[in-house]
Amino acid sequence: MSEATTARNVLTVTDGLNNKLLTTEELLDYNDLRNSFKVNWQLNSNYEISFTATYTDQFKDAFNLLAMKRYLWFNNQMYSLQQLEYGFDENGFPTVQVTASAALIDRLKNLRIDPSEPTEDHPETSGSDSNNSGDNQQQDPQPGTVTIKKTDEQQTYTLQDRLDQFFKNNDQNISYELHGNFPQAAVECSGSLFEWLGSNLATFGAYYVPDNLVLKIYDLPSLRHQTDMVFRYMSNASTVNIQSEGNDMVNDCEVYGGKMEKDITSGGGGGGGDLDSVEGFCKSPINADFGVNKQAMLSNFAARSNRVQAWGVDVNRLYDVIKQNGVSPEWFFAYELQEQGTGYGWLNHTYRHGDAYQDAASVCDWIKQTAQTPTITAATESGKGNQSLAAKWNQEFPKGTIGHVYLQGTAAAAWELEGIAGGYYGKPLSGCVAVIKSWGGHTVHNDGADGGGWAWPFACGEGTFMSAQLFGVHPGNGRPNNFHDGLDFGSIDHPGSEVHAIHGGKVTQISYGQGVDWYCVVTDSTGLNVEYQEAFSNPGLFRVQVGQTIKTGDVIGIRDGTHVHIGITRMAIPAAFAHWASNDGTWLDPQQMIKTGGNASPGGDSGSSDVTTTTQTYYSLHYHYRDEESVKRYGIHRGAPIVMDSIYDMNALKTYVENTVQHDPPTTISNNQFGERNFKLGDVARLIVPDKDINFDVTLMGVEYNPYNPDGDDATLTWNNTGLTMKNSIYALYQSIKQINRNVDRIDTYGGTGGRAETHVDNVDTDKKQTTSDNSMKFSSKELEAIKQFTNS
Repeated sequence: MSEATTARNVLTVTDGLNNKLLTTEELLDYNDLRNSFKVNWQLNSNYEISFTATYTDQFKDAFNLLAMKRYLWFNNQMYSLQQLEYGFDENGFPTVQVTASAALIDRLKNLRIDPSEPTEDHPETSGSDSNNSGDNQQQDPQPGTVTIKKTDEQQTYTLQDRLDQFFKNNDQNISYELHGNFPQAAVECSGSLFEWLGSNLATFGAYYVPDNLVLKIYDLPSLRHQTDMVFRYMSNASTVNIQSEGNDMVNDCEVYGGKMEKDITSGGGGGGGDLDSVEGFCKSPINADFGVNKQAMLSNFAARSNRVQAWGVDVNRLYDVIKQNGVSPEWFFAYELQEQGTGYGWLNHTYRHGDAYQDAASVCDWIKQTAQTPTITAATESGKGNQSLAAKWNQEFPKGTIGHVYLQGTAAAAWELEGIAGGYYGKPLSGCVAVIKSWGGHTVHNDGADGGGWAWPFACGEGTFMSAQLFGVHPGNGRPNNFHDGLDFGSIDHPGSEVHAIHGGKVTQISYGQGVDWYCVVTDSTGLNVEYQEAFSNPGLFRVQVGQTIKTGDVIGIRDGTHVHIGITRMAIPAAFAHWASNDGTWLDPQQMIKTGGNASPGGDSGSSDVTTTTQTYYSLHYHYRDEESVKRYGIHRGAPIVMDSIYDMNALKTYVENTVQHDPPTTISNNQFGERNFKLGDVARLIVPDKDINFDVTLMGVEYNPYNPDGDDATLTWNNTGLTMKNSIYALYQSIKQINRNVDRIDTYGGTGGRAETHVDNVDTDKKQTTSDNSMKFSSKELEAIKQFTNS
């Protein structure tokens, strides 16, 4: 051994610790090291040395220094004692088996990021502020809204940023170096830096190597350094084990990335609809409320619709399906009457999907999807129509509006706004406006200009009601037809003398009516009447005057009766009183009007005002992966789909797959006889096995050897053609490597399909131990010819 090599391999034990400088240093017995010392460095896994020390008079001081966590020096590197096992040798001398790891590792464990736990001074607080009046309060999506969002998009960070999170509170006197280029990754920082490296470093395609108090991190190109070593089968590779494992090989699979969610909000009452003009109608939301008389609409539609009659449709059920799917039934019905026919599904949109109600839901989905297209592409037919007004229409009829859908779905609607005669098709937009008006429809403003919203008349809020107090039909309530035309707020269940306006507008009447006592009517800008009765024994109890404009919450009057009855109608008062016992759509449900912001339907249709959101989940990226070269060499080997929820860029997804899919059989080789000892992790050698079509570079991933016994045969180098980058987490890198037979002197190749040992030269026996006294090898002429042919190849 050269003098330089001897100096490099000196091992000393010290009394130093990670918080204490060494004051004593002792050499260990060279004989112990020659017999037992081992270096075991496995990339991203083990960085340790081990040996057995014997107590003798000459080396007792070194023996006694061997204590837990003390520092050793070997090959100019610090190691920390991690394991001590005491015993005796065959001569009765005390011994200790020692395992030490790179000193940096303990210090990496001391750099931690841990969440703080609650204390009395800083408790964990649950609950939230119930005040929702802030200007920044997030609004719930309106029915008909389609919201698309990325579900797993995460903040990505550089490797340097993540390491800096640990090192900013560095009290361990250590540092790090980065060598190479690393991708950004969505990883958080917690626990110890050592644990974090084990869990996350592979995500960055990185490897770490300790160098005393410096953590050196490499990408694979920076780690690898080319050498002139070549392992050629049956030439200089007679002491090499080769493991080629094809069980997990994949060269054909589907790839998905970028997980998305699409929230489709349906049901509920719509926003205000405009019937003042065709353009205003097109600007109305697809779930607009046009204030029709529901019963009149249903009766008229049932009598006129071809499909209703041909398919035997229950129009009440159809109404509910359409409304629950976030589309205005008034517009849907009017649209249908412009189309008519029975050969196709509703609105002549396409072929019928399922029964009448399933087809209606399908058409509503089309309406909502079309309402969210980025731009309007006007429908054309028979060479008529063009896109000349598309830019103008995109401004006037934005996403979510009737025009955004109608102009793309029906050519005649586009022609109407373009001023092109529709001929047989007529003017469907004008037709819709006229039909909806014939059902009692009118322009409805739900934007606050009609009185400032809706509220409860008493401070207790909604409170509770008995059946007889509720609006609508309730059997046993003692009224004709069991119908109640309003909502009664009792003095016990809704205490308080001041009656507050549930909706704003102008006070149009203060009058007396037989059976209702004095009453007050407030009419908003749309013609909606809110009437307060049965609570006021004389006009002096009112706090408003006819002609006065009031807003929601203002005091109407002082209640001196047992309850206040509130009724809502679009019919003139007192004419509407004649319908007090008729569930004919004249009166609206006050409870639902308040709860839905004025969107309850006539006749007590409160059940259809519920808002529901359906979530659709899908992947925005998809392609078929196939490595043609691998398929050509090994055949087709399909794998399970690769799914990466958090990757939303196709190039990044393809890069990830290329680095992840093992389309060639991973090959690991180990050799245990070599003359050169000056090697390091990352060395690159060439492996050539001609008849197995193996001719590629392999990278040194692990070393086990005894530098004090260069003539020993217990050294092992482990190489791998994959680099093991991004294939497994750090601590699983070597779990699949089989136990290496350190005395094998013929090559073993394990195929991925059969797992059998290929001898290649049958009956060639190179074992050193012979069973007969004749130690020479004998071959037949046939065997010699086989050897000659193989060697020449």
